[in-house]
Amino acid sequence: IMSESAPLLHQEGDEYVSKHTNTLNKRTKVTLYTIVGLLGLATLWVFTIVLPSYYIPEAVPLKPIKHISQLNTTFVAGEEQKHIKRIIMIGDIHGHYHEFKQLLKKVRYNKREDELLVLGDFVTKGPDSFRVLDYLIEHKIECIVGNHEYYVLQYYALFHALDQPRFLLNDGQHVSHIGTDGVFNDDPEYLFAKKLQPHHVKYINQCSVIKELGIAPVGKDVAPGVAVHAGIRPDLKLSQQNPIDNLEMRSLIGPHFNETTSDPDAPFAKSWSKVYNSKHGEAPANYVVYYGHDAGRGLKLKKYTKGLDSGCDKGGKLTAAVISSGENKGKLKLEEEIVQIDC
Repeated sequence: IMSESAPLLHQEGDEYVSKHTNTLNKRTKVTLYTIVGLLGLATLWVFTIVLPSYYIPEAVPLKPIKHISQLNTTFVAGEEQKHIKRIIMIGDIHGHYHEFKQLLKKVRYNKREDELLVLGDFVTKGPDSFRVLDYLIEHKIECIVGNHEYYVLQYYALFHALDQPRFLLNDGQHVSHIGTDGVFNDDPEYLFAKKLQPHHVKYINQCSVIKELGIAPVGKDVAPGVAVHAGIRPDLKLSQQNPIDNLEMRSLIGPHFNETTSDPDAPFAKSWSKVYNSKHGEAPANYVVYYGHDAGRGLKLKKYTKGLDSGCDKGGKLTAAVISSGENKGKLKLEEEIVQIDC
């Protein structure tokens, strides 16, 4: 009997062990799936909530970019604006911080007596855009918005899903221009825009397209002066200018020269500054215009236009135009000096 029942007991024992093992396997699987699921949720939370809040800067809405603003300074003592002795204007810095600081040292920049104005394209391309930007913010430097700052604001808005930058015209109207198609993760300006902190964006956003300087020297005389990144049309008043033209133009298209282009080699194109100076100071082309943007033509000093982009980012020079005030027989006298350093 014992020998006949033994296999039956063994069989029942195996069946019990098998069922117990299957139960354990199911529990183990459920436990493992639960752990994996929880780890997955934790990882998702880290990557979607924790890391973005740590690495992605807070977004700030963009304000309309002012078309025209004024320097709150004067060469005449006793007036309401801040009294200064010099206006120092610097062409396209493009993130070249060391050259920028060398130029400030060479012109002996004095924050208490000088007004410093950068003419746009002070960031991107070069190696130290954030250092340039931080310096400008820390020292409350006046600025013109350049086409590259404008592109950066466009990319910033795209990255943070904000409304695209607009321009505030002096009559209160808002105009916009969208020139960025899609998102390019390999675009240096897009990568730069992604890293901007709120104080960086606010500074760039408050730079105007045109800055009225007050007066500027024209030979031994004076005339109203303005600063702009690219240029202004000689047939229009300042308030009638198209902001995008002011950011991007290099030439005017003949025969009427009332159409702008950024391409100096376009058919019938002529340098806008050449057309402007041909008006000989006749209104509305009666301003002395300080500008940058046109590295291809380099330093261009004419009677009514002063092109200061001398190609620092391409190994050229970084240029400053310095307007100094003095007196001659009791009358205000202005002089202009061009100062450069090698890049």
